[in-house]
Amino acid sequence: MGATISTNTDREMTSINLACFKGDVSRAVAMLGDALSNTTLDSAELEMAKAEQAQSNESQSKDLQTTTLEACHYNAFRDHMMGQPIRGDPDNLQNINADMLRAFKADNYTGENIVIVGTGSVDHDTFVGQVSEAFGSVAKESAGAQANSDKCVYVPSLLMMRDDEMYNANIGVFFDAPGVNHEDYYQFELLKHMIGDFEIEKHAEHLNDVGKQYNATHSLLGDLPDVTRQTSHYFAYSDCGIWGSYLFGNEIFVRQMNWVGLAAPIHYGEYVTEAEVVRARNNMWNGLMKE
Repeated sequence: MGATISTNTDREMTSINLACFKGDVSRAVAMLGDALSNTTLDSAELEMAKAEQAQSNESQSKDLQTTTLEACHYNAFRDHMMGQPIRGDPDNLQNINADMLRAFKADNYTGENIVIVGTGSVDHDTFVGQVSEAFGSVAKESAGAQANSDKCVYVPSLLMMRDDEMYNANIGVFFDAPGVNHEDYYQFELLKHMIGDFEIEKHAEHLNDVGKQYNATHSLLGDLPDVTRQTSHYFAYSDCGIWGSYLFGNEIFVRQMNWVGLAAPIHYGEYVTEAEVVRARNNMWNGLMKE
């Protein structure tokens, strides 16, 4: 077919994306429907997948930002599934067997939990018919109770991790934030773009005076020469979310990095310039157009 397929796993959703030529849409839909409806969970293949996932977890722990953001989720939602690692607990991974996966698939991969989207040169009515045929055997709803359906509660707390493999300090300062269905979702998205990202090799080399910067966070970071990176994040889910910043720098500046993560939102709560709003709005618009 000359098609490409990719998968993505997140806390609330998993997705399968298949890109193909316009003449192969029916074959692509049939392939995805067959994969979901007639899944073969071979025990030997599962063991290979578990070994591959264990290796992925090991290598991912060397990604300092990802490790810190996972810890931030645990710190915010530690009493709920949403606070657990996306790729699972390494200690529990080895206990998974094919029967457990079959039960999980039966409880969660049902019609009411599936969204199918076709984009590009796709005829709507024809596509609906292809989807109905390919996914017709999928159960509409789960026969059993779904686990972890209770709403998680944000927990204000402080977490300190000792990791000698982490060079320098990695800080995450995050606030309770609305989910994707909340009326303030786009305001928080805009605020994320207002603060933006900071890299010292990109921003510091051309600053004559950090006080002349429009961005309040970058103005603060410009006076901290050993804080080399900051990224703004908004993780919004169906009924909850966290918003804040990840910062990386010399451990001497841990106190200052925590302060920067707190100071910017407080600053914007008291004073916002039109220039920052317009620039963030344009940046957000350009990002949406690129997608």
